[in-house]
Amino acid sequence: MYTAHEILGFLTFLHGIVISRRTFYRITKKLGLKRNRASKSGMDIYRQMKYLLRKGYSNLGYRSLWKLLNTQCGIRVTQKAVRLMLGVLDPEGVSLRSSHRLRRRRYCSKGPSFTTHIDWYDKLKPFGISIHGTVGGFSRKILWPKAMPYNKNPRVVARFYIDYIKELK
Repeated sequence: MYTAHEILGFLTFLHGIVISRRTFYRITKKLGLKRNRASKSGMDIYRQMKYLLRKGYSNLGYRSLWKLLNTQCGIRVTQKAVRLMLGVLDPEGVSLRSSHRLRRRRYCSKGPSFTTHIDWYDKLKPFGISIHGTVGGFSRKILWPKAMPYNKNPRVVARFYIDYIKELK
């Protein structure tokens, strides 16, 4: 991290901008620029991260968790600190993410056809094929795969779902 004196030197010698230290501080305050120092102690950050991981953010990597801590939790912390603490709190998750193998989310479905997961596949779109499908949340059975030449209209997918519900009666 550079001091104000060093930053003023860079501005003068590299960019030809000459300003006083007081003007530099006034401009940084006006722009809302602050030094990136942690606003809480290490234990507070540790507790907040542990809480977030238990709350359901366990699939997040260190960058996403860092952004969540800074924006929603109001804790200013460096990415390096989050990465190191995440390695301590969730070593299994870190190794799974680094090997690109994520954990499946867990939830309880009350029975067949109670939860359905609708998704689409656009890789074949350049060839005029859009694939839509639904998987049952209870049985993980493919309920309906549909192929069509476009996928811009959500009414078409809604029609697929309504037709499936009518088929079930």
